[in-house]
Amino acid sequence: MSRKSAGAKYDERRCQLLEAERRLSSPNSVGVFETLVAFPREYTQAMGHLAFHRLYKQLSTWPDTVCARAFLPEKDEYNWRKRQHKPVEALDTGKSIKDSDLLVFLMPSETDWFPALQMMELSDITFRNNQREHKWPILLATGLSVTANPIPMSLFFDAFIIGETEPTLGPVLDIIKSLGSRRRPKSEILAGLAMLPGLYVPAVHGASPQYSIMRQWASSESIGALTNTISAQSTLPDTYILEIARGCPYNCRFCMAGYLLLPYREQRAEDLEVKIGKIPENTSLVYAACTPDSHDELDQLMSIAEKNHLKARVSSHMKESPELAEELQSILDADTLVLVPETGSESLRKVIGKFRTNEYYFQKIKNAPASVKKIQICIQLGVPFENDADRVAIVDFVKTITEITKLPVSVRIDQFIPRPWTAFQWAAMANLREVREHLAQLKESFKKTKVQEITGFDPRATLIQALLIRGNQSVGKALEIKLEGVGWNTAFDRAGLDMNTVFVEKDQDTKLPWEFLNMGFGYTRLAREYQMALAAEEERNAETE
Repeated sequence: MSRKSAGAKYDERRCQLLEAERRLSSPNSVGVFETLVAFPREYTQAMGHLAFHRLYKQLSTWPDTVCARAFLPEKDEYNWRKRQHKPVEALDTGKSIKDSDLLVFLMPSETDWFPALQMMELSDITFRNNQREHKWPILLATGLSVTANPIPMSLFFDAFIIGETEPTLGPVLDIIKSLGSRRRPKSEILAGLAMLPGLYVPAVHGASPQYSIMRQWASSESIGALTNTISAQSTLPDTYILEIARGCPYNCRFCMAGYLLLPYREQRAEDLEVKIGKIPENTSLVYAACTPDSHDELDQLMSIAEKNHLKARVSSHMKESPELAEELQSILDADTLVLVPETGSESLRKVIGKFRTNEYYFQKIKNAPASVKKIQICIQLGVPFENDADRVAIVDFVKTITEITKLPVSVRIDQFIPRPWTAFQWAAMANLREVREHLAQLKESFKKTKVQEITGFDPRATLIQALLIRGNQSVGKALEIKLEGVGWNTAFDRAGLDMNTVFVEKDQDTKLPWEFLNMGFGYTRLAREYQMALAAEEERNAETE
């Protein structure tokens, strides 16, 4: 019996993924305009991401348009394709991602940038947008990370959607179809796109645009995305995800997603009831939102799900970071209560704009339903103005929780990044030596409590993330160099970047790469919030003297 070739094995894997999918409705099967949405993550993770489903639904149902999907190949397949010079193939068609009219990359996080370039490299797509001789496909980027700062990737993509896709994607498709069908040159197509609200086109606007580009956002009536396709291979197996609200009503000062998803919008239960009614009985449904408990009609939504014989739950929490702001991770198990106090110090929590007391979290545990079997606490280390007493307060906070519940408690620790479009975008990041020491101390202290599992971060990886999301076009050059197989230190050095820049506080007059964008709330609001944080810090210092 002959053994299957690697190519046949991976094609069989592709077909098996397709066969395992179930759809509520079918996408367009014919169209003159071929699009493809590429998510630079593996299939399993990508299928648990609500923004991906929302984008695919828009593209696959637009008139005269067909859409395929592509994902970052699994490690073994990626290595094989690189050795054999085989392109990334669309899941739905088996064709190269290069064989499309419009190639849309979804990049919610800056950690998606390098994998996106890896997919381009495998598919023989010329990196630099000013060196691509072929007209098609036009490369479009969207997602929270490039809404915050498109400049690092502006060397590679033809255009960027700044903001949400609902009000923007349709006009983009119409312009490309109209001018493309008349065989107009690519330069004319890009000039047409540059005229649209919310489109940043590097070839037209340049690396330092002279006028602002306004972020676009969907109306409240447009909220309510539902996963049309479910799979047993997803991080949320055979589970439908329904968006009940977008944005966050609390708007913490450190949270980029909280600012970039403004304004907070809810979809009414009566409008969502029709969508819920289309979901097959006895399947799982997750109501998704940054803070689902804030929805005014959550009880009514749970009743609607019960009436339709659905196993419904809310997303316990969506971590306040861009990579998780619109997706459901495996931490959102039905039996896990996830608490995100950021710190154990109430006074520091006020400084960073999270106005919740420790008692609020303690009551959440005491009032947890019987279905909750474990507790996860998410902490940020290295937030602005954090001191030794604040880190002691973290340990005391967690210890108190282990004393008021018999449920197993785990702790996840992340590091603060001064992200664009937050009140702390001018703040310095904690240096690696200090943050490593503090992380080790916290882990050692938690071992003396009843905490069962501690998940820490990699300070080095967090530094790379900060350099990427806060960077200029030199970051794009570093990403390009990194593809040669060198380390990050070498890549940044050869690109002429000082990796220590993120450890230095910025003056508010400092020109930042992303400030040509208009997010709808202005720099004055961020500066005011930063001054309020400074005032809150002075107040708590005075109280301790």
